[in-house]
Amino acid sequence: MKVDTLIVGFGISGLNYAEQLRQHNKSFIVISPLHESASLLAAGIINPFVLKRFNPVWKSEAFLNFALPTYKNLENLVGEKVFHNLPIYRILNNIHEQNEWRVAASKPQLEKYLKAQLISPERQSQIRAPFNFGQVIQSARVDNKRLLKHYIKKIIPDQFLVEKLDYKLLVVQKKFLQYKNIKAKKIVFCEGFHSHKNPYFKYLPLIGSKGEILTIRCESLTEKIIFKGPIFLSPIGGHKFWVGATFDREDKTTNTTQKGKEWLCSKLNQFLKLPFQILDHNAQIRATVIDRRPLLGQHPQYDNLFILNGVGTRGVLMSPLLSYWLFDFIENKTKLSTEVDIKRFENKYFRKLKN
Repeated sequence: MKVDTLIVGFGISGLNYAEQLRQHNKSFIVISPLHESASLLAAGIINPFVLKRFNPVWKSEAFLNFALPTYKNLENLVGEKVFHNLPIYRILNNIHEQNEWRVAASKPQLEKYLKAQLISPERQSQIRAPFNFGQVIQSARVDNKRLLKHYIKKIIPDQFLVEKLDYKLLVVQKKFLQYKNIKAKKIVFCEGFHSHKNPYFKYLPLIGSKGEILTIRCESLTEKIIFKGPIFLSPIGGHKFWVGATFDREDKTTNTTQKGKEWLCSKLNQFLKLPFQILDHNAQIRATVIDRRPLLGQHPQYDNLFILNGVGTRGVLMSPLLSYWLFDFIENKTKLSTEVDIKRFENKYFRKLKN
């Protein structure tokens, strides 16, 4: 079987890159075990604002302007409700945070994301917010699990192989690469934290941070708002909510812990007044990078090996535009920004691989 591109890994980054290929009529095959993707457990929140520090996400306007229409189009493509316009209510903890919010909302570059008028807690009496809420607008939630499932089922059923890539069976030549019966011109690795086991790209400084999350049921809580206190509380339908997440840079397993569960419950109880039932407890490893920027680009030794990775907690927001940049780089020879190009790590980390 001959194809233009082999995609390895199918989380939200792999899906967005596959969509670039599909839109440009490029042939491709996806190889992924699916269950390993951190995207399956992610909240799927599109948020252009850093709620801890009251400043915009890096290149937030560009990412947001590309992401919102992308997911609306994907929703139409798969014929399933996967995109939800939802405001984020950030709980303000004191007068100082109220003042910081007002100052941020008055800045020209932020007024499109933030409402200057604070929201009284009386309007959301189920939540403790003694110093009101600040509202983020142009925020949303993408149902990653549903989107990935139906994209595979309806759009690429014959182009998806459910298996874990065996690197030992990958033959890389100058003009092509071979994996079992698949012959491709190029390969794009979208493996998330699993990239640290990739013999071609494991030199990159992918730190990884473990996140534990809870799924809860809360019958009386509104499902039209994402709340942000010490943690996120996001509706996922059917009176169920995503609660998270922890951050642990030491533990690189996907095992859940009693400590993580207790921490999440204690943080949730700080602001949720209602009783809730824990339905599930999960953990995954986010693909975070030492300089907090994504990883895009071409392998320093093999011209037909590429990577799209390192999106951390911003995968849903950033992946559509990053995929476009990488496609443009590969197919049209445009330059990548030095902020995302993996060349920034070449001198310090890369050692030539033995043939």
